[in-house]
Amino acid sequence: MAHDIMSQFYTSLNLPLQEKVDELTRIIDQSTPNKDLQTLFPQLISNIFSNSFNNGWGLRTVTGDNSKQAFEALIGFFEPLGPMFRLCYKLLSDPQLKYNLPLNALPLDLQMTLERGRCPQFYSDMLVTDPQTLNVVALALNPFDYFIINFALHLVSNSQQTSSWENWSSAYFALACDYLMHFLPADPNISVLPHIPNYTGKVPMAAPLQTANRPLYSPSLLLIPDLSGSSMSNQHTTSQNQSRNEVWRSETVLQVFIDIWMSVEQFSARNVEMFQRNYATTSSSPERVRTVRVLVKHLHSFSAKYMSDPAVRSSALRKYARQIMCVRAYHYIKHLVTTWPLDASFRLVMELWLSLIQPWRYVNNNISQDRFPVSNNNQEEQLTNTLDASFTQFIAENFPSYTCIFQLVLPRFMRLDLSAYKNAVMLFRLGKVFSQQHLCPILWNLEQAITDSGSGLNSSPDTSYNNSGIEQSYTYNGVSLHKWVTIAKQSISELNLSAGFEYQPIWSDSMRSVGAQLVKRIITAKMTAEKNIEEFNKILHLRKKGIWGSIKVFLMIEDQDEEVALLEESKRVPNYLTASFHHFSHIFGLNENAVLPPEPTIEDNSLEHSSFVNTTSFPLSITNKLRSKPTKVHYMGDPDLMPITTYESTILVRMLYQIATRLNEMYGGQFTSYWNRNDLCGFIAREVLQSPCTIHTYIKDVTNHQNIVSQELPPRLSLRRLGSHAFVIWLTLGYIIIKMFSFSGFFYVFVLIIIWITFVFTKATSKMLRLI
Repeated sequence: MAHDIMSQFYTSLNLPLQEKVDELTRIIDQSTPNKDLQTLFPQLISNIFSNSFNNGWGLRTVTGDNSKQAFEALIGFFEPLGPMFRLCYKLLSDPQLKYNLPLNALPLDLQMTLERGRCPQFYSDMLVTDPQTLNVVALALNPFDYFIINFALHLVSNSQQTSSWENWSSAYFALACDYLMHFLPADPNISVLPHIPNYTGKVPMAAPLQTANRPLYSPSLLLIPDLSGSSMSNQHTTSQNQSRNEVWRSETVLQVFIDIWMSVEQFSARNVEMFQRNYATTSSSPERVRTVRVLVKHLHSFSAKYMSDPAVRSSALRKYARQIMCVRAYHYIKHLVTTWPLDASFRLVMELWLSLIQPWRYVNNNISQDRFPVSNNNQEEQLTNTLDASFTQFIAENFPSYTCIFQLVLPRFMRLDLSAYKNAVMLFRLGKVFSQQHLCPILWNLEQAITDSGSGLNSSPDTSYNNSGIEQSYTYNGVSLHKWVTIAKQSISELNLSAGFEYQPIWSDSMRSVGAQLVKRIITAKMTAEKNIEEFNKILHLRKKGIWGSIKVFLMIEDQDEEVALLEESKRVPNYLTASFHHFSHIFGLNENAVLPPEPTIEDNSLEHSSFVNTTSFPLSITNKLRSKPTKVHYMGDPDLMPITTYESTILVRMLYQIATRLNEMYGGQFTSYWNRNDLCGFIAREVLQSPCTIHTYIKDVTNHQNIVSQELPPRLSLRRLGSHAFVIWLTLGYIIIKMFSFSGFFYVFVLIIIWITFVFTKATSKMLRLI
């Protein structure tokens, strides 16, 4: 019997996905002995998450768009109550069953934390040590933990270079959302299903929160303290009396997703070689950043309910969730900001950061809007939650997440073309968030108290909010901010562990000068944007003028829709820059009359609560924006290899390119000789062939730096113009008309050739006669 099950299992792994899923479901659900399942389980996990080319189930590549049947099959098998978890729960009947995960399979920073022994209590009963060296060599995991950790590791494994803008709504992302909603329910009254009352594989543990009495410099970030400053003794006593079995699955999903998805190895002079060796692991893909953002939003909602949990089943865990998430997210986002490329995709990182520092937006968040964007793609834009007094403590506890990262983000905009639509929108979003009511005053007063070494909140005559009319002793809803200053100081010390770190105030004279430079750049960019709109309008107008322009419009040779869309985007740029001018003038307390303000325009609020990545159109739109050419930027590569446009047939363009390439290879020398002749044959060749040109391409050298390489293209044949939809339509209409008069297709081809030869000959002759 066991041999039959083994053979059935190994046979099923080689079947197509749908058949594989069906067969494995049958094996799991039948009365299979647990001993056999225990043996097969790690091999199944290895097969699912394999990173080799031929193996693996493609969780990160299969989407509902490119393969709906495979997508549904994967979701059905891995959903929280599906066959995979039924197998995990069946194996949990043996509480002594453990699977070892080698320590080197974990991210480097987590490895170092476990080796040092300064790790969360979650890992305390999992560590496997070498009896001779007493070093930690592995983690002993139950089946559920083993699957969840392997699932989390699958996202950070960059050996799969498959993540792209087009397929990032993968089965993996959908399952990550499902796991968060199921194992970390935002509603405290919802328990995790199915109930496992008899499982005793988790040892009881104390509440995850430490006491409030702790040194200013914490020896480890992963021992998360209670930053509230209030006694939690009652909750500690209550939580210690809880059965860990009620929340251990939630605890696993929470701790593992945070520790692995937000893992980052910090660069230092002592670990240069190790950092370079592990850079492929530490770098983040857009898919990973988007997944982390969903995790952050959901944990804000999850932890917001810790005071309303009537059964106190998960109140300590909900409190702990936000604390550990904010610490790890700070370092993760800080790493992303300093290493992310200087392009439009940075909006993903910025939106992740803005989600972290705005928990009030996600008090009642439902990540189904991310999981099912088609049915609910505008829900987040309609959120109206605003900052109130209850979040003052959060701002103080995470003070560096606002100020330190803001100082890292701001210089990026000093190096960007702010007249470009995508950059103007990012700048608008940043200014909009920090200009919301009460946020900057709270941050400013905390910073003033910190820089004054606790001497109070007295304002100097040249401070920003004194010029803005804010009272010197700012109170928030009648509550003084004095009591939050110590917490803000402590957060700066704990989140920035480098020995030489020195906090640089945002509202210092040096930063205000940077803010003034940024405001001036915004004004200049607004003028440039207005000029670009005028030039764009002139170009579109000139293209439509004349007989040939009218013919091109009539024949649909040019795609006017894309150009009109780009023009509409360009028209929004001045509005975004005007709003950004006011926002950053307010943030830095600048006198708008001291600089030349832009002309007053109506602020465009279409992106007031924009989320960028919550709509299904975002991957396509950002791809188009990255491909689209600004007015003064020109394509420098081979014209025949330009991206295929919407008014061209993809198959036809590729087929014609292959034909033209073959003809150029066969007759390239003759084409060049004909081109250089000065007789009628040469003029005809110059009408038919493409002119010589110089193209520029980017190549990477061994040091991974990009260099521009120039290449001369000789006269050559190009058939790309025949690949447009308009040409195919008119060719078909002509054939239909010819057939209506009972002429053959051969006659139709003959007439087209005669017309083309006559046109080329006439044009070449006229040019030659002008030179005579």
